Amino acid sequence: MPKQLSGSLDTFTLADLLQWLEINGLSGRLAVSRGEVRRTIDFKGGSVAFVTSTKPDERLGAFLASRGILPREAIYKVLAESFATGRQVTRILLEDRLLSREALAEAAERLATQVLLDLFHWSGARFEFDPAFKSDDVLQIHLSLRGQVLAFQGAKSVDDSARVPVIGPGADDGEAPWEREFHPETLAATFWSLADDISDSSFAATTRDRYYVFSLFSDQVRQRLREPFRVFPIFDDSALMATAVLEEDGDPARLVQIAALDPFLTLNLLYLANSLRLTRNDLVGTARDAADVMGDDALRTFITLLSAPSSPKTSSAERMERVVRRSSLSTAMAALHVAKSCGRDAEASYTAALVEPLGGYDLLKLLLVADFPPGAFRARTLQRFRPLFGRVLARKLNLPRPLEEVLGSEGRITKRSSGTEQTLFLAKQLSRADQIGHEWTSEDPALADQFHALAETTDVTTAIERDVASVFELLRL
Repeated sequence: MPKQLSGSLDTFTLADLLQWLEINGLSGRLAVSRGEVRRTIDFKGGSVAFVTSTKPDERLGAFLASRGILPREAIYKVLAESFATGRQVTRILLEDRLLSREALAEAAERLATQVLLDLFHWSGARFEFDPAFKSDDVLQIHLSLRGQVLAFQGAKSVDDSARVPVIGPGADDGEAPWEREFHPETLAATFWSLADDISDSSFAATTRDRYYVFSLFSDQVRQRLREPFRVFPIFDDSALMATAVLEEDGDPARLVQIAALDPFLTLNLLYLANSLRLTRNDLVGTARDAADVMGDDALRTFITLLSAPSSPKTSSAERMERVVRRSSLSTAMAALHVAKSCGRDAEASYTAALVEPLGGYDLLKLLLVADFPPGAFRARTLQRFRPLFGRVLARKLNLPRPLEEVLGSEGRITKRSSGTEQTLFLAKQLSRADQIGHEWTSEDPALADQFHALAETTDVTTAIERDVASVFELLRL
């Protein structure tokens, strides 16, 4: 079996790669990355079998919707099944007879050709070829996508555009901006900055061991950030409530109400709804808007599959998950009332507060299984990586800017912070339930005055306490 091959397209051109893979009849996956965009090309016997991309507008579902090949409602339902079960979109389309094999193969080939030809304009991109990857050539479209033909078309495309400079997406050095945080010299500087002022007398004697553990943990974080997003398992009690609604009448409004009690389900709905929305101004940020966008059939399909006995669930009895949920719901209830008092969008503020703890949820789970001694240094490490983790998660889910700002917030809030961050800061101060992750702070006198004014408003504080107690009693938190 050939060894894994990696390098830069500046030294080993895409044309050379495609022709080399074809001539040698190789199978496997070629991944090409630049900035935050990653494209994968699956080969079978030297021919292109399928192409995927992390860019929303370069995914098959978005391509079918933008070309009017299938109605958006039908595509959302297919994506709901794919996201919940992991089954390929192409298989679902064929098995449900939504498109003929010929029509689907033609569409997939058009998209693949478009993506591949654009790759010829990339500079500074990195590539990795994995011969161990087993391509599932569902469509059998590789016969017309030949490496040497694509190389010729790509070279012609570059020549044709040479008269007009082409500025493509992504960074010139081939890395996503967040990956620079994991360069050896940057990690070393981060380690020593986190170690400053730690009064633990044993720290100096164990510096080498601490740095080794820190390096291992940092590498795990980097690997997790590079993985594609997979939907969160929803809470087990949410699944029971949803199943009851679905068996009764499947009322979408009641399903959205259940999502309002489950940050995992809410984020999953936002991920699905925004998968076909390609501009920042078009993205939705609440569970209700997500349900409206995807339609009733897709909503019911998605929640049915996520609630199915065979689907993994998040235990509502686990200690960390219980704390996450208490923090999420108490802050969300407080944010709802703060937003109303401040004239901000109450539902959007509620949703932002509900999902905010999930910005560092996977990071917390990594930290708990890592051999990382508890203490001040571990807490600082978590605080250092948490905003980065949240920002990358928001980009993976294609979330609107306010949610990205919240998930990636460093928690130091001023009057120059976004309105959503200010609302969450005030909500966290007014909420008495457990908080998780880094503490949100502010040294802005104007925010301090605003907090004191809200804290002295009996109607607001009483409503928050009442609603938090009610939802905790409902969920037995």
